[in-house]
Amino acid sequence: MNDTMSPDQTTPSPTVAHQTGTTAQLSPQASQSAWNPAEVVALLSLAAVSIAASSWSAIALHGVAQMSGITSWLAWGAPVIVDGPIVQAAFALVTLNRRERAGVVIPKATRWFFWGELAAAELVSLIGNGVHAWNSDGLQLSQMAAAAVAGAAPVAALATTHALTALMEVPRTPQTPATLPVAPATAGDNQATTPEIEATAPDSEATTGVADATAERDAEIWRLHREGLSYREIATVVALHHGTVGKIIGRLKAESDTAAPQLALPAPNNVRSIAG
Repeated sequence: MNDTMSPDQTTPSPTVAHQTGTTAQLSPQASQSAWNPAEVVALLSLAAVSIAASSWSAIALHGVAQMSGITSWLAWGAPVIVDGPIVQAAFALVTLNRRERAGVVIPKATRWFFWGELAAAELVSLIGNGVHAWNSDGLQLSQMAAAAVAGAAPVAALATTHALTALMEVPRTPQTPATLPVAPATAGDNQATTPEIEATAPDSEATTGVADATAERDAEIWRLHREGLSYREIATVVALHHGTVGKIIGRLKAESDTAAPQLALPAPNNVRSIAG
């Protein structure tokens, strides 16, 4: 044990190396749980800048809406219509990136839509603020400009609705479970001295390992179903879609009914007489 844990040893055993790798993977998550001063300063700066910028933009867009002939109290909806999609698209892109790192396949069209929504809303906000500064003397907008401002509301409503549905269509977890690692056939020095045996192992061993993992997963699903858990609750435990869980349970029910022993029927009288 002392030799294995010695810092001078250059070739640690595979078991120790595996445990060390696992610890290295878990340690960043533990270190990220606490906020450091730099992150606190960045968060406070973001909050201050966002409040100031949103206030300026809200006043400018409210003024542009009034120039278009919209009532003052309704004109306060202009900042929500223009700046709201910016916030939505930014949070959606962050969410998509996190799901992609978790193994979820993100459609390119969904990602490009949110980038387009972010760029378009930001452009409209910039133009609105510029128009307000240009016409700060209280001049009214032209008919074409007023029509464009009035048409921004239904376009923004359509964009945000489609954005919500597009984000909901992306699954939160991967549809298929991750492939389980294959345990080494030998340990220690045997693994280092016989690489040819592992390289030439038949494919049937890997197939058998995957089949065993699938059988264990199905058995776990059947056990949870017998305990009364719903499909969605089981799907959360085994990291599958609830529809896939339903199909597996249906197949297991069919196999269980087929494997049930058939009742023995009494033999006819003529068969009894012949047998006697």
